Amino acid sequence: MKKLISLLICAVIVFCSASPAFAAGEGCNCGFSPIIYVGPLGCTPIVRDSGEETEQQLWKIDTGFLLSNLKAVLPELSKAILIRDTDMLSDALVEFVNSCFGDLALDSEGKSKENVTAPELNIPQGNKHGIDSDYYFDYDFRLDPYEHADRLHDFIEQVKALTGHSSVKLKCSSMGGVVLSAYLDKYGYDGIDVIICRCCPLLGTAVAGEAFCGKIEINSTSLTRYGEDAIPFLETGFADDFIEGTLYALLDTLRGAGVIDGICALGDKLIKDAGDKVFGKALIPVFGTMPGIWAFVPEEYFDDAVKFMNLPSEGGLHDKVYAYRNAMANIEDNLRAARKDGVKICIICGYNVQRTPLVTLWKSTSDGTVDTKYASLGAVCGDVKEPLDESYLSGIENRDYLSPDNMIDASACALPENTWFVRDWLHCNGNAGIDELFNLVMTSDDVSVLSFEKFSQFLEADDDADTVYPVTGAPDEYARFKARPSYLNFIRLLFSFFKGLFKA
Repeated sequence: MKKLISLLICAVIVFCSASPAFAAGEGCNCGFSPIIYVGPLGCTPIVRDSGEETEQQLWKIDTGFLLSNLKAVLPELSKAILIRDTDMLSDALVEFVNSCFGDLALDSEGKSKENVTAPELNIPQGNKHGIDSDYYFDYDFRLDPYEHADRLHDFIEQVKALTGHSSVKLKCSSMGGVVLSAYLDKYGYDGIDVIICRCCPLLGTAVAGEAFCGKIEINSTSLTRYGEDAIPFLETGFADDFIEGTLYALLDTLRGAGVIDGICALGDKLIKDAGDKVFGKALIPVFGTMPGIWAFVPEEYFDDAVKFMNLPSEGGLHDKVYAYRNAMANIEDNLRAARKDGVKICIICGYNVQRTPLVTLWKSTSDGTVDTKYASLGAVCGDVKEPLDESYLSGIENRDYLSPDNMIDASACALPENTWFVRDWLHCNGNAGIDELFNLVMTSDDVSVLSFEKFSQFLEADDDADTVYPVTGAPDEYARFKARPSYLNFIRLLFSFFKGLFKA
């Protein structure tokens, strides 16, 4: 009898242990396949000497580590500035960049140092899934995007097994679009029912292309606008509206007084005098070794970037950098093929935000980081803050995809029916209205820019109200103030009035 009872107990234990596996293997009938969120650049820490006493987080860079390295070179920097010694200044800058970021560099095969790792990469766990729950996919941004594609493939299969679904939804932010491009190029879209690209550099970014070609410029107009466009998104705490309005007024006043022009002149002189050494001894040896960063270089810059960045003519790094050009070249066709086979697609990008003010192509409209024309796969855009040229506008026959503010012609996009544009939306900034659009994309049978009455193709972000609403015409500071009478918007209106007065 005891033996029989023991056998029964063992059988129960074995069955209970195995039941989760049986459950995972069964199909889930919830009707909503799981979401996998493919994160942006810097979505996971990169650490030197993980688990050791000397452990140091290199990315996102630890503030204390940054300040300690700055402190080490501060005497040399100060002396160089005082005596106007450009060589000494550039040497100090090279030392600072290398001490902060040097260990992030990859070798000639595109591999990381053994002691520099991303030790906390997520693995899918549990079977909870739904519209308010996702599985987070992170990666070491420096590495070959195809390596991330391989891991994403395994990640997807694990999520399917955990949840009992045969397909998943991919929601990609920023550099997550690079991972998506490599994945589609290598594995296709089988087992994917939704693809969302949020502010993704699907065809690169001008700031990477120009920086990798040495085209650096500091411009007072772009610097001022960049600050002004960032101000509404600052978290300044108590009395934030007053602080934001004051900062806006200060920036415009400093520019009008010529102070920012003077700062930019000094910056340009520094770039001219010290740029070659800083590029050659710090920036190229570090960031030029990363296939992940090379993935941001648009095709029209690539050949010049290869020469300027001294990319090796052979070897693993060379092969990885060149391999991703296939993913970039094929992304439009891959997305079209996926849509044709029933995959629901949403590409959403920002515009009318001043891009990073460090490159010669500072007039390119963007979300502050990624150019709208690259994120949208080909939209024709006016310069930032400006409509398209009258000569171009007069030649448009079909205006169905022309923005009401005449800033964007979406008809040139690879997928115009599935591409949304959000004016004044800072790169990947959280917005409940945009999240609502994503939920509709994931739950609706029909997905296009005509599918949702509330979410037309051209939207405007309202950070204060945490929502979006349809664009109806050109940006209007009076209309903004009337709709949201804050101190910041009053200052915007005031300076806009005076600028118009002096311009007239």
